Amino acid sequence: MSQRNSESWNRIRRARDKLIDEYLDHPDVNLIDVGYKPAKKDTSTGEVVLRIHVSERWFKLSSEKRLSLPDQVDGIPVSVISGDYRIGA
Repeated sequence: MSQRNSESWNRIRRARDKLIDEYLDHPDVNLIDVGYKPAKKDTSTGEVVLRIHVSERWFKLSSEKRLSLPDQVDGIPVSVISGDYRIGA
């Protein structure tokens, strides 16, 4: 891995950690990770973004009642993804 690439990933991880510190304790937030920006129907754009996985409930709330999430953190784009994850029974 090149030094430049390593610096980019370190910057992305620091931004992810900021999101985790600020939002992971919220009941509508299920997961925060780094991954590809989702596109339409089970595809990706190939762009690496910070991803906040939220409950379906979050999408159903009016924008005034919904937890406000950032569009970017330290210049890294943020995507909000639906994800109600549960441990299998």
